[in-house]
Amino acid sequence: MKLSMPDSVFIDTGFFKALVDGNDNFHSYAVKLWQKLRESGKVLITSNFIVDEALTVIRVKCSLEKALKFRDLLAEHSHIIKIMRVTATDEAGAWKWFVKNWSRLSFTDCVSFALMERLGIKRVAAFDEHFKRAGFKVNC
Repeated sequence: MKLSMPDSVFIDTGFFKALVDGNDNFHSYAVKLWQKLRESGKVLITSNFIVDEALTVIRVKCSLEKALKFRDLLAEHSHIIKIMRVTATDEAGAWKWFVKNWSRLSFTDCVSFALMERLGIKRVAAFDEHFKRAGFKVNC
């Protein structure tokens, strides 16, 4: 059975990092967008790959304290943030994106694109131009 979540918004790593890192260039914007997303009533979707990547990026670029703040944010908002497990189908679908000659395109982004396609998600909270280039609506 194919899931369909067209009214959902996918949350990318860069958004999560900006949200918990007051020194991030996008922090103020992320805080405002986070408030808007929470008030929208939409289900917010992310993946286990994104959680893994975000924890690592936040711990390495910021601190363990901020990584734990991110963990707490996920727990506190588990009623609106759904962590989807990436499937083998998503991983296979990621290869069509990965082979594109786009600078700095990560495999995690490619898996996110495939997951979003599978779920019918068109919108993403991200500060990564690859999502826009892939045809998704960014930060709306």
